[in-house]
Amino acid sequence: MGVFSGDFYSRALRRNTRLGIIFPEESEDVTLEYPGSPKVLYLLHGLGGNSDEWVRFTKIEYYAKKYNFIVIMPEVDRSFYCDQTAGSRYFSYIADELPGICHTWFRLDTRRENTFIAGESMGGYGAVKIGLRRPSRFGAIASLSGVLDYPALIRQVVRGEWTDMEPGEFHFLRGTTKVAGTEDDVIALVRQAASDPNRPRLLQLCGTEDFLYENNQRFRSAAEEAGYGHVYMEAPGEHAWPYWDRAIQQAIRFFLGLSLLDMIYY
Repeated sequence: MGVFSGDFYSRALRRNTRLGIIFPEESEDVTLEYPGSPKVLYLLHGLGGNSDEWVRFTKIEYYAKKYNFIVIMPEVDRSFYCDQTAGSRYFSYIADELPGICHTWFRLDTRRENTFIAGESMGGYGAVKIGLRRPSRFGAIASLSGVLDYPALIRQVVRGEWTDMEPGEFHFLRGTTKVAGTEDDVIALVRQAASDPNRPRLLQLCGTEDFLYENNQRFRSAAEEAGYGHVYMEAPGEHAWPYWDRAIQQAIRFFLGLSLLDMIYY
């Protein structure tokens, strides 16, 4: 398995940043079940994480080889994949700059039907936001325990009900805590995208013991009421890597159009 990481300068971020990438090269350790040109997956990290966390805490290397995916793992700090009002443009970096850089360096397949985006927690939010705002780039999206009601999370933080973030962080990101109805509100985005015949396929996964379970139910209801046609799947699991390790294989199978596995027993 080819696993590489390195630093480079991003114009959108105006600084050096780190990128991890997995190439499913031929080897004897894993049986390649889906030969041909590899698909491309942009895999996003959560709050407090970095570009290494998927390799450290899951079997993503094994899945990349088994299912024949190039996996690109960028780093975005605690940005919630936003273009900051007075800082780095993380949305623009992931949505626009990074795909161009990766195509130039690695000659990746850029066809929409072979390009996908997924993430966990903050990264699940980022995947949905980027995928819905750039529907011509991504054939499908997967959110794993994503922060899919971002305005509700902000209200929790401001009230002191979730201490992993400080209220001032949102002012730094956006200059305001007013998110509802904007391009950073994925509930508003999924309602708008529901009428687009070329909308990306969308998979939403969440554990039933996850502290973001109710947050996810609000997005689920909005997507279903709007008629988006997304796939929702839940199973026992907390907001933790044992659940996401299982969920990312489900996402990859969804991208390939394969049947989804039993989240409890596999």
